Amino acid sequence: MSRPPMSPTEIRSIFGRNLRALCEGGPPITTLCQAIGINRTQFNRYLSGDAFPRPDVLARICAHFDVDARILLEPLEDLRRKVPDRYMEELRDKMLIGASRPVDPQAVPDAMYRFWRNSFMYPGKIVTNLAMIRTKDELTLLKGFEENLLARQENAHARRFPRLAYYGLVRQHVDGISIYCQDRQNQSNINFFEFGLEGNMRFYPGFSLLIRRRIDGMNRMSAAVLERIPNTPALWRQIVRQEALHDLSYAPPIVQRALGRIPDGL
Repeated sequence: MSRPPMSPTEIRSIFGRNLRALCEGGPPITTLCQAIGINRTQFNRYLSGDAFPRPDVLARICAHFDVDARILLEPLEDLRRKVPDRYMEELRDKMLIGASRPVDPQAVPDAMYRFWRNSFMYPGKIVTNLAMIRTKDELTLLKGFEENLLARQENAHARRFPRLAYYGLVRQHVDGISIYCQDRQNQSNINFFEFGLEGNMRFYPGFSLLIRRRIDGMNRMSAAVLERIPNTPALWRQIVRQEALHDLSYAPPIVQRALGRIPDGL
């Protein structure tokens, strides 16, 4: 016997509950709305179950949280019970041999971080953005927000470009951490960071490697720095509102020195 269709009230209730769960542990709602490009008042109506979004807004929400439109109809816990990904199982068994070390919360606390690196696309420039590291069960995850520099390149006269969300998995090593990231366009990169920069344990120096073909005039490897920043939402919002692309002099001196260590141009 088929299940009777859900009423609009039931759909709004499920969507609101799912949306609240997706927002847990993330940046402030105001920052989140700016990243997605949604009015804060309207977003609150989605959270409370008083409304659900039109298709284009729903698409932005799904892209930001890396979910699909079933969040309107099915509880989030059901959506997360997926068939095992055979590719990921093979990757784990063939390449990630041996148990992964739990990430040391003293060395890499759950917090908001600022990511600095030399630009892959604009020689002589640096890119900075916001990233969050949090531990869920036995996994340490990263979620970052990066300005769409490709859109900037295609339309240099536009005043502002939306931030793109990307996601990563953090692994502990004896001498640092590695972070494996991917965005919703399946562009991936690999990062490695050491513990401490010039004796300052808030900074993690390392490098970022972009997984793509070689393109003349663009880089695939860059020095990078991860900076743990205070638990101050006003500071997070300030960073989100700023442009991502800057001259090297914009970074703190300690970051400037670290970004000059590895030659670009792989």
